[in-house]
Amino acid sequence: MSRAEWSVRLLGLSRCIDTKNEPGLIMIQIDGLSLTQFKRALTRGRLPFIRKLILNRGFVIHSFYSGVPSSTPAVQGELFYGVKTSVPAFEFIDRRAKEHHAMFYPASANHVTARLKRAGNPLLLKGGSAYSHIYSGGADTARYCSETMNLQSLADAINPLKLVSIFLFHVLKLFRVLGFACIELILALYDFFGGVFQGENVFKELKFIPTRLFICVILREMIRFRVKMDVTCGVPIVSANFLGYDEQAHRRGPQSAFAHWTLKGIDEVVKDIFKTAALSDKRNYQLVVYSDHGQESVQNFQDLFGKSLKQAVNEHINQFYGGTGHGSSEHEENILEQGYRQAANLLFDNALWIKKKELSSPNCFSDRVEITTMGPIGHVYLPKSGNYGKDGNSHPAGLTRLAFLLNRKAKIPLVLFRQDDKVIAVNDTGAYDLKKNGEYIVGSNHPFLDQVVEDLTRCCLHPDAGDLVLSGWKAEGTPISFNIESGSHGGPGREETRGFALLPPEMIIDKPFIRPMDLRDQIFIYRGKKLTGKGKTLV
Repeated sequence: MSRAEWSVRLLGLSRCIDTKNEPGLIMIQIDGLSLTQFKRALTRGRLPFIRKLILNRGFVIHSFYSGVPSSTPAVQGELFYGVKTSVPAFEFIDRRAKEHHAMFYPASANHVTARLKRAGNPLLLKGGSAYSHIYSGGADTARYCSETMNLQSLADAINPLKLVSIFLFHVLKLFRVLGFACIELILALYDFFGGVFQGENVFKELKFIPTRLFICVILREMIRFRVKMDVTCGVPIVSANFLGYDEQAHRRGPQSAFAHWTLKGIDEVVKDIFKTAALSDKRNYQLVVYSDHGQESVQNFQDLFGKSLKQAVNEHINQFYGGTGHGSSEHEENILEQGYRQAANLLFDNALWIKKKELSSPNCFSDRVEITTMGPIGHVYLPKSGNYGKDGNSHPAGLTRLAFLLNRKAKIPLVLFRQDDKVIAVNDTGAYDLKKNGEYIVGSNHPFLDQVVEDLTRCCLHPDAGDLVLSGWKAEGTPISFNIESGSHGGPGREETRGFALLPPEMIIDKPFIRPMDLRDQIFIYRGKKLTGKGKTLV
């Protein structure tokens, strides 16, 4: 009996019976790895096992278009629930409920999940397991996901006595994990001193050391263990997300050696899971490896202009309103900084569930401006008492003037706003109807020009989008992030919207590129479900 089987017995997990010839699927998401960086990693030997899948097993690389916003919650909303552009950004305000949401908060993930389920589409992960995602996707078991992340779920995930037994049973692997952790700690310290030497904030650099250890080693190994247990039990569909590359790419850039270093460890985990699946007597498993989006190499707004985006927007909005104090009610702390601070506080508060009052902005749509920013995309919610709020359709001239002011004076590369049923985009060359002149906004050489124009339009027309949508994207030149980071995603850029999907020969899709809906359809077909209509509704 293998160690995995002994572990299943110790945990008391139920196993499938008489399912040996039935299909099973393992979905591995490598968060944030663009097609460009994926191919670079293959060439440079960072993904040796995945390279063997391509050369020896007939796996095929597909270009994977993320949609807009090019972020995990939007991609997973489409892939898991069949809903495009489920959120207007990673951080936004629910206009109806007047609540401020950021998708790493459990309350926010649950809020959006409830909307997604109301669409009534089949749940991709129903009957399966989900690890380290934003949403559970309808999975029977969901661990380390934003939607389910609270101390109670962590406590229930595994019995402490059984955990000790499993550690003793896997003592050699435990020492191996400790070895990985030591190597990662050395690299993290090296990275820390390098960052400080380059002028980065000491305390900000210091706090990334434990984050790096947890995401790049500990969480990775926890997911590896759970996926192998599921495969041994015969769970029909298992989906896991590995965050190490995305975390390091944000910090040091998508092409950096530190980001690419994490891929070697992820590749080794994929190899281990694949071998476990090949030995399974419970199901005929297939493997899909994909990334939800890529990342752009960026400059950050604050370094370029000596002030945060919120400060710049506030200055010019006050000027626009004639100095009547319509500045943002949000304090200047970056939402990512809030996330790190919140995580530390919550551990001491003995709860990982963010209370609604902590998410709500008490002055939403009052006489002040609300600004949300995450990466290269931001939303500006204008005062209800002004003439340029959500009813701005009646005042296009006012919104146009404000958009030009923010573009020309505040130096925001791209400002978009709704005008009746269309979207107007303002950049350095002028104002354009987005649908008619998309090439002037996203660039004529964009690999997904028509699709990105359609999705960017849908994003700006989302009911929770700001009256003005701010973007750091430039058709020419280096794009800008509104956070302090070296790699970023969320906007319509060429790299951030282009991930990859590695599919087995049984699941090849005959298209120049695929999007989450295409992969969703193909998974349902493989699992024996029927497609109806145009392939967008699955039963």
